[in-house]
Amino acid sequence: MSTADLAAQEKVFTEVFDMELVETLHLDATQARTVFGIDHETEVDGAEVRVLGTPGVEAGVVLVAFSPASTETVRSWETRVSRDALKVIDFYAPDYEGAIARAKDLGYRVIESEASYELPEGTFREAHLWGPDNVVTAFLGGPADFFADFAQRTDGWVSEVQSISAPLTDAQPAVDFYRDVLGWEVVFEYAIDDPSFAAMVGVEELVLRSRNVGPSTREPYFGLIDYGLTEASEGTLLGRARAPRRGLLGALLVTDEMSSLLKRAGDAAGPPVTLDLLGRNQAVLLGTPHQVPHVVLGSHGN
Repeated sequence: MSTADLAAQEKVFTEVFDMELVETLHLDATQARTVFGIDHETEVDGAEVRVLGTPGVEAGVVLVAFSPASTETVRSWETRVSRDALKVIDFYAPDYEGAIARAKDLGYRVIESEASYELPEGTFREAHLWGPDNVVTAFLGGPADFFADFAQRTDGWVSEVQSISAPLTDAQPAVDFYRDVLGWEVVFEYAIDDPSFAAMVGVEELVLRSRNVGPSTREPYFGLIDYGLTEASEGTLLGRARAPRRGLLGALLVTDEMSSLLKRAGDAAGPPVTLDLLGRNQAVLLGTPHQVPHVVLGSHGN
């Protein structure tokens, strides 16, 4: 995610979501442009990168502060249900009420409308925290035996990142891309038709359907969402998730098979950039059908 204030954004994830600083990196202007696909008409002098991770789990968030900082964000309160950009980072909270109370005690804004809805697996609860740069995170509560098949960390206030939701106009091209290029499949599907969920996201009614695509339920995955709303009521943010715009931009993926991934990606892969991060020395920007940027880290020759 792109931020105007690294310290403030880092504080959210270390205080509320129990992450730790893993690594930092400075990108010069050329690296920043190539890694994040910034056009030459946009001013950028470089970028500071901070990687935060959940202890014991290979999952976390990547914060990037571009210089100069953008005055624009990907999302706003008014575009909270708009399609074609990432929306919410989900965390399982074993003590749901306790985790929310703790966040509020720390001074964070958890919106008043909370959702409680039924799925075949049981009753689930959800609340959203709005943080800096209009980045939204979610606390998820539900049956412990269900989340045992999803969360690797269940002994803290929250788990590692479970999923990132993405409301899309047409999810099928994205499903095909994840399968053909990354080898991912649909690992879980669900539907929600509940007034409390509609109120939480700020609409009168909806019938949400989600296809969750990833390597497995035990690793972070993308929730490709259809809210069941009209295009006019949702609007689209297609192409708006572009650096250096602030907010939840895209995803950082790590692979040990960069060469074969690039062959499968074909023209969707940008030029490789040499940089040292997370034990890898090469980064490539992948274009996606939904125009949500994905940066892949790997190593030369692999």
